[in-house]
This record gives sequence, C-alpha cells and structure tokens, in this order.
Amino acid sequence: MMKAVLLSIRPEWCDLIIRGQKTLEVRRTKPGNLKTPFKCYVYCTKSKSKIGWLLIAPGKGWKRLDGNIIGEFTCDKIDKLVHVGTMMDINILTLDGWYKPADALLQAACLTKENAKKYLQGRNGYGWHISGLKIYDKPVRLEDFWAIQPCTHRGDCCTCRRWDAEKLICRGETFGIERPPKSWYYVEDGR
Repeated sequence: MMKAVLLSIRPEWCDLIIRGQKTLEVRRTKPGNLKTPFKCYVYCTKSKSKIGWLLIAPGKGWKRLDGNIIGEFTCDKIDKLVHVGTMMDINILTLDGWYKPADALLQAACLTKENAKKYLQGRNGYGWHISGLKIYDKPVRLEDFWAIQPCTHRGDCCTCRRWDAEKLICRGETFGIERPPKSWYYVEDGR
C-alpha cells in the first residue's frame, strides 16, 4: 500500500475548496516521507453549530459533511513559504534560492497577508497545491481509514511485532483511525 495524507480542514475552508475558489492549502509543515504528487484525503472538521455543516447536493437534498472525510485531491506541488525583510513579508522560496512575492499563492489559499502571518506565527510554512479534486457522493467515516504509526523505538527490539528481521527495520504499524488529525497525518492509500 502507498502512503497518502489525511488533512483536517475547517468547514468554511472546505466550502471554498468545493466551490473551486480555494486551490491551495497553507500549512506549517509538509510530509517528509512523500514526494509530490501524492493523494490527500479531506476531513471536514466538526462544526461548532448544533445543526452542523451541510451541503446541498443537486437532486439529492442536504448532506451533512462535517465530522467526515468528504473527498480527496492530488497535491502536485508544495511551495516553501518564508518570511523576508524587516517587515517579515511572506515570500515563496524558489528552487534556485530566490524569493518571489506570495501574493498569488495567498490569494489561491483565500488568505490575506495578515491572516497568513497570524497563522504561521513568524515560522516558515508550505503551500500545498490542490488539483484533481473529487468530492465523494457519500462522506466517509474516519473508522474506514487506516493510519500509519511511526516506530517509537529504534528497532533494537527483536521481539517487537513491528520488527522485520529480513530487512532489519521496524516497519511501523497500521491502526484504525479513532481521532481526526490536528493538522494532517499519514494514512494508507487504499480507496
């Protein structure tokens, strides 16, 4: 099985993604073990409203989306965001080491410069590009996905059930998802 990423996204941002207005997700981190392109599953976080967050599906009525995995996309590119200058302006660090303004990137993320600065809190960040968006006809429950738990020891335990003696590595362990990620985490790409 391949690895993918499960992202938690607030309902108001999910709405903009579904409408095609938000084509980029800004995060403080990025997957270190995946190269682009990779699949991202979208978990719509629970709404604070008692009613929940609903979407009208043409010809199908209302669907409750919050608290479920509502779709997937391909992250085909990740831009590194850095703070530059005395005003700590957010710029994109290009592959050749130059800086370019992040205005278009922030617009694609539906963020103002002030909101982006507040979210990143002076740290660098990453712009995850959204392509090939697919919204599911029926939202998927968290329990239907599998996450990958990283090794918590250094693989020096020959009796560990995660230890692969042939490869001399600890292979990690899969488990059913019980809680949504705070930001994102790895899952098995089995859909």
